[in-house]
Amino acid sequence: MTTKGWSYTKQWENPHEKIAAIDKEYGRITSSPVFFGYWAKVSPYRVVLKDYEEGLHSLIQESTCTCGLRIEKSENLLAIIESKHHRNHKTLEPEPNPKFRGLVGRRISWPMMGIEDKHHVDVLWDLIVEVNRK
Repeated sequence: MTTKGWSYTKQWENPHEKIAAIDKEYGRITSSPVFFGYWAKVSPYRVVLKDYEEGLHSLIQESTCTCGLRIEKSENLLAIIESKHHRNHKTLEPEPNPKFRGLVGRRISWPMMGIEDKHHVDVLWDLIVEVNRK
């Protein structure tokens, strides 16, 4: 992390391309273990793609927005929402008034995850949304 307290990661840029590359890497899936590997790899990019297509922002990792903004961990639960450094998913230009996704429930999933289980990032995002509404 920089001394600014925020940075951008390229990991979540161009989700269409990332998903296509994963599809090419895995090719025709012929077994459950291969499918589980594919699912684990592609699942977060599908979440980012949905935000990309809808022009919304949400968490993809604990301190990282789907636009690529990564902030230092903070005691302030709303730090990611309050940041002035969000950017447009497509143009990567600053986005002064980002729109944030509402409650997500369960969107990030991994192989063998129980149906009732929620990914910790989804739980955190829902908590942020609830606190922000107050």
